[in-house]
Amino acid sequence: MNKTSKVVVAMYSTAESWRGAGISFVNIARGLERHGIEVRMIATMDEVAREFVLAGLSVCRLPSDDFEALRLRRKLSDIRADLVVVDRAHDLRVATRAVVGTRVGIINRYNLFRAKVPADLMTRVAYRDFVKEIIFLSDVQRTRVLAAAPFMGSTPATTIHEGINADSFRPDTAAAEAFRRTYKIVGAFLLAVGALTAEKRYDFMLESLSLLGDEAPPLIICGEGVEEEKIRQHASSLRLDVRMLGRIPREHLSGACNASAGLVHAGCVETFGLSVLEAMACGSAIVACNGGALPEVVGTDGGAGTLVDADSREDMANAIRCLFTEPGQALAMGARARERALRFALGKMEKAYADVVHRHTRGGSV
Repeated sequence: MNKTSKVVVAMYSTAESWRGAGISFVNIARGLERHGIEVRMIATMDEVAREFVLAGLSVCRLPSDDFEALRLRRKLSDIRADLVVVDRAHDLRVATRAVVGTRVGIINRYNLFRAKVPADLMTRVAYRDFVKEIIFLSDVQRTRVLAAAPFMGSTPATTIHEGINADSFRPDTAAAEAFRRTYKIVGAFLLAVGALTAEKRYDFMLESLSLLGDEAPPLIICGEGVEEEKIRQHASSLRLDVRMLGRIPREHLSGACNASAGLVHAGCVETFGLSVLEAMACGSAIVACNGGALPEVVGTDGGAGTLVDADSREDMANAIRCLFTEPGQALAMGARARERALRFALGKMEKAYADVVHRHTRGGSV
């Protein structure tokens, strides 16, 4: 542990854009600070660094180049870091090269949705010699990954679910009305929230909606990403009423969830599904694919949301139709969704991360 009075944790991200993982990093950092741990954010992209600054965190911007590991090593030494937290395969490799010969340990927040677990030599060395603990976001992910990668089995591992601020995300008619006024929205609509990328499967979502014909409700999408134009053209070709708002301010998301008839999510490889949990906390009815960690979040009894076959557009179409033809049932589902969301308390997540840090800093002198 460093010679200062506090444990110092660096959180390193080379994410190219602001996504759910960045929001999670903010929540983790704030939680660690509330537990007396000093946190320094290190980012390689301006957009991500800027969002960390806006969140009130201490941030350093490092260039992304051939000297990435060396620059990170110097920064970890400058701030006297005890641990560095990473959540991408690339970042784990860079951090491993950066900490060789130092006393800095690595906490790997495993946030990879890919089916194949990285097993290159550097990754194996990382888990063998430098990763102090692996944090999985769901039990289903933890079971799958450790079964697929026995070389990770000797590294301590734990599951820490994402947490939700139930005061920020809650049933709120005023927020719903403000959202409608701000974005000039009239009438009932279906909501989708998430990055506009292939793994979110907007094509599947749109094709499911198209099966409803004239009954297809308007769809509002909140998110940005490389597939924006592709999604726009696909919606147009299917003659669907789709409005894309881009990445809206985070404080508007609660209003979007509250104003909608329900949230639809077509991804089936989620490591958790934070946008789904946020909608649940607002009392939104959920239609989501039965894949990845989503059953762990939504539950499998149908009470808090409808899980549909990830290969059945007909199942998704029928579940969406029910949100609009059976509003009383959707309202009751939303109430149960809120109740379930309260299990994923932000304070519980914060304490769990602080416990991990303290385990690997000889109790953490705070």
